[in-house]
Amino acid sequence: MQLSLIIPIYKVESYIEACIQSVCMQLPQDGVEIILINDGTPDQSMYLAREYLQRQSAFVQQQFKCIDQQNMGLSGARNTGLAHATGQYVAFLDADDVLKADYFQEILSILNAHPMLDLIQFQAERIDDQGKHYAFLSAVPYTGYQQLTNDMYLNLFNRSAWFSWLRVYHRDLFKDIQFPVGRNYEDAYTTPFLFLNAKNIYFSHTVLLQYRINAQGITATKSTKNIDDLGQCALHYLAYLKQYPVLTPTLISISQSYIYDSLSAEGYDYACLRWSKLKPCIEQAQIDHRLLHNRGNRLFLRFGVYFLVVDRILRLWGLKS
Repeated sequence: MQLSLIIPIYKVESYIEACIQSVCMQLPQDGVEIILINDGTPDQSMYLAREYLQRQSAFVQQQFKCIDQQNMGLSGARNTGLAHATGQYVAFLDADDVLKADYFQEILSILNAHPMLDLIQFQAERIDDQGKHYAFLSAVPYTGYQQLTNDMYLNLFNRSAWFSWLRVYHRDLFKDIQFPVGRNYEDAYTTPFLFLNAKNIYFSHTVLLQYRINAQGITATKSTKNIDDLGQCALHYLAYLKQYPVLTPTLISISQSYIYDSLSAEGYDYACLRWSKLKPCIEQAQIDHRLLHNRGNRLFLRFGVYFLVVDRILRLWGLKS
């Protein structure tokens, strides 16, 4: 088995058929398995998924595994998928997103050409429920097969685009890594460390996935839990910063998102309180400011909540995109 595609399913009645259809319409004859994880969804999402598969040919059906479990969250569902995956490589697809028509063709072509590959990173685009497409993430300044270098790590860690579904991973990269059960923003907790385990990567500039703008998504709301989990992610990075200084840009980026979301949802005073607890931890780590390429991250580190207040005002006035 060459590739295992893991799809967690939870409260996606409106999107699950489109998701599975985007997979079924392009399944190759062999080498690929699709693992559907029913994460204890209380709605009809899994029923709709199974009903759709029943209408497909036996050839398509035999390439799917359907696994039911009690609700463990997206992290727990992905971990279950990894435990059942038999592919040399693994990839992830959220059940409200869809694959572009040439996903498998592109991925398998790259894997066949580079049998010792650790990672593939491709492009994605955003879509909404009306079918409109939007650009998503600027392309990296690399293309094709690359050995991961210090400069490349620094570029990627300054981008902090850690979406699990944006890449294909050699299964061995997960040897000592799991998604953190009970935490949201699980990609940010995990993907940087998968990169640190890797030695090489293939960059494809082809758009292979459509990422849905879903207002009901897990991290779409600025809940107290989501804010707390972002803060815990920053502390997670701090624990490894001495070993991996390249985590510095991602640490500051996540910290900025953490305080910005607190400012938006909880107000100025609470955001200041959160920052007053996190900032001394960052200062104690004595980070190397030269690793920060993003001007916004440098300004946030210097001015904290004050910078975010000004940033919000500029956005409200339409003076900043």
